[in-house]
Amino acid sequence: MLKDHPKGLYVLFFANMGERFGYYTMLTIFVLYLQENFGWDATKASSIYGAFLTGIYVMPLLGGILADKVLGYGKTIALGTVIMTAGYGLLSIPTDGPMLVYIGLAVISIGNGMFKGNLAVIVGNLYERKEMASLRDSAFNIYYMGINVGAFFSPYAATGIKDYLHNTLGYTTAQGYNAGFAIAGLAMIFSFLVFIIFRGMYRHADYLAHEKKGTEEEIVLTKKQEKDRLVALFIVFGIVIFFWMAFHQNGSTLTMFARDYTVDQVGKYTYLLFNLPSLLSIIAVILGVYFAVRKGSVRTRVISVVIAAAALVYGIIRLNSFTDSNPISAELFQAFNPILIVFMTPVIVGFWAFLDRRGKEPSSPGKIGMGMLIAAVGFAIMILASKGLPNMTQLAGGRSSVVVSPYWLISTYFTLTFAELLLSPIGLSFVSKVAPPGMRGLMQGGWLAATAVGNYLCGFIGRFYQNWELWQFFLLVVASCLVSAVAVALVLKKLKAATED
Repeated sequence: MLKDHPKGLYVLFFANMGERFGYYTMLTIFVLYLQENFGWDATKASSIYGAFLTGIYVMPLLGGILADKVLGYGKTIALGTVIMTAGYGLLSIPTDGPMLVYIGLAVISIGNGMFKGNLAVIVGNLYERKEMASLRDSAFNIYYMGINVGAFFSPYAATGIKDYLHNTLGYTTAQGYNAGFAIAGLAMIFSFLVFIIFRGMYRHADYLAHEKKGTEEEIVLTKKQEKDRLVALFIVFGIVIFFWMAFHQNGSTLTMFARDYTVDQVGKYTYLLFNLPSLLSIIAVILGVYFAVRKGSVRTRVISVVIAAAALVYGIIRLNSFTDSNPISAELFQAFNPILIVFMTPVIVGFWAFLDRRGKEPSSPGKIGMGMLIAAVGFAIMILASKGLPNMTQLAGGRSSVVVSPYWLISTYFTLTFAELLLSPIGLSFVSKVAPPGMRGLMQGGWLAATAVGNYLCGFIGRFYQNWELWQFFLLVVASCLVSAVAVALVLKKLKAATED
């Protein structure tokens, strides 16, 4: 999967992984912290959640302009990591009032705006040469794995530090959440160090369009080509709004569903999926078997068999240490999406390569449309899961007496993961390819701004989750995804033409 990719991709992978670990550590516990510390209901907490996500994804517009016109991409990214570290530091301070939290969120949003879109620009620049162009989609899939490796460990880090401080040292639950925000700040320091120390591996891709003027690498577009590309980009931006409105229910309504409507005690076999050491042992068994059966040296196969066997023995020991009823935390459900991303990415990349060799790989816009359809399926599962459950108003702030299996949410996260892989990294790749050379930072910011609108709507529709029947809320999300998929189909020809200029 990594064959023929430049070393700079590895650096950007790990820089992105550290930043996303910090971000998702914070986001995993954010809504729960607001409700625990300030006593807010689901509507208010969801509104703040949506507003923060809006800021996170709007600020890259300004960060893109700053990089395109003033500082360049590398300097803007480095400065952004420093600013985000300060923001997480503010959130880590216990407070009885929300003002310090609001300031911390604003600082994080500014720093993230300088970091996120511009890092994607450098990834795209690594693949500007014609001989590298065919690797662009797979490069963004690999880059996207960095996001999800970090995101996978974040719920365990947040829950682990919260439970340790609360259960062992006697701190309040809210103070445990504050410590989780401090962990996010430490992750940003890791990201900064990786990005600075290994700059030599991606330096050649950290350039602005005017620096290539007059060279054979300069890309010159006619006015019509530039206009067509911008129109295509804005069409895609408008369509993906509704994907993000749906997808980011994972940190809001789906987390509340896990807390209020899903069993909080599970048997030992299900607990294997929620206990980090056990889950890592399962992962080690799968990877060991994979490398044992694939083509490779005898030494590699023997080592793989030994690792798989050791992991299997450890997993059995862990299994036998569990009781028949084991507690799970609502926030741990968010770990399923990133770990599924990590495992499914090689499969998806291999599948695209298989189709490409036969001249049948779908276009980037076509993949985006497929992602919208699959997202609709994911939330259709939640319609089935929520039938017959009382709505939030009937709970009056309590937990439902009727609860469902965790496998409903796990199935939804699996389906949404597949949808995400067809849409998010492919969208980043599409923007990097289609954006006019002098507007790459700005257009990556535009992609993220569309995400911001979706995130705002995610928080906005949280009020319907509070007041409607649960199945009605999830039906609304399904309908939004289906409408967006139809919109992609209607303009697919125009979008494909923009990528072929």
